[in-house]
Amino acid sequence: MISEPAHVHRLLADVKHVLFDFDGPICDIFAALPAPTIAATLRDYLAPLGLDLPPDIRAQVDPLEILRYAPTAGPLVAETVEAGLRGLELQAALTATPTPGTANVIKQLRTSGRRLAVVSNNSDAAIKTYTDNHGLLGYFDHISARALFQDPALLKPHPYLITQALGALGADPALTVLIGDSVTDIQSAKTAGILSIGYANTPGKEHHLHETGADAIINDMAQLTPPST
Repeated sequence: MISEPAHVHRLLADVKHVLFDFDGPICDIFAALPAPTIAATLRDYLAPLGLDLPPDIRAQVDPLEILRYAPTAGPLVAETVEAGLRGLELQAALTATPTPGTANVIKQLRTSGRRLAVVSNNSDAAIKTYTDNHGLLGYFDHISARALFQDPALLKPHPYLITQALGALGADPALTVLIGDSVTDIQSAKTAGILSIGYANTPGKEHHLHETGADAIINDMAQLTPPST
């Protein structure tokens, strides 16, 4: 189910704009500060508010799901979770593990004349911190990410962040591809009318990416390296 290199290269041949999801394709942001730990910390932040959290939120290990729940419990809860999550993501970005091969791919794609952007549900502050610390910020023309107190309903799989990036880049959707490692990445790409490459970074993930409709699937970011001419 992993795509042949020739197929990936054909897909990329006419692409002028490449959008990267952040957590997965660029780095493992939660390598040293795991997502379940962040989720538990967010619940600790909410404890003084005396909330009766729903059972699924009490057991939730994905911080973004707690973020999505927060507005339903009121503005104070939403502000507490967003502020807490931004701080924890920023901390995590400082110890994130780079995805092997991605830095070289980013540099080569940019050298080839393509314009690049990050499209992510993670906070803009965390992404800018990571890319700056790793010498990558200058390779991206735009970062379309979770802004302060943004409506969580506009995060992927909603196409808002992608359409925001397309507008900032002046990009033709038909000549744009998103590289992402989740089903929601592929769903948002399809809704926005752009191509998608699924990054299957864990065993069995390629099946889900394929079923969702990824145009190509890779299991090594180095597979995106433009062929020598």
